[in-house]
Amino acid sequence: MAIHTLPVTLIARRGQPPFLVVDVPKSILRVSRNPRPQTIRWWLQHPGASGRFNAPDDAISPGFLWISAPFPGIFSPPKVGDRGQSITVLDDHDIEEKIGTWFYRLSATVDGVVYRTRFKSPYSARIRALRSSRMLAATTSTSTVTSSSLTLITGNDPQSAGNPTIKNR
Repeated sequence: MAIHTLPVTLIARRGQPPFLVVDVPKSILRVSRNPRPQTIRWWLQHPGASGRFNAPDDAISPGFLWISAPFPGIFSPPKVGDRGQSITVLDDHDIEEKIGTWFYRLSATVDGVVYRTRFKSPYSARIRALRSSRMLAATTSTSTVTSSSLTLITGNDPQSAGNPTIKNR
């Protein structure tokens, strides 16, 4: 049985919140068809800190979460192992109908703080914001946000790794 082991590291860049990175080119694992299931294992590597992948059923930040859910029967449910240092799924794509690209997110707790892989949608926005005076009045009259300095982190910047991806081919 083939085993694909992917190192996961915590990255901290000046001026940015720390995040997890899957250490493969462009964060894309390409898996070829095989009549036998293949193991995909993410291994948390963070020297000098105690880190563990979160449980897959964690209600707030699961250790493994599909961003784009695959068809049933391709992947096994994720399992945490090695005292929380790894998370594993089986990839069983032996026929053409199981070929595709799936995005996922990993979450781990390192020294009591939860970190995640970052994600930026690979699809361009196709819906433009609605411009309605009624909508504008409704949203501004009850707004509770008073600071314009809030920053929403939506994904990777161009210099960071790509979206965590499994590409069955």
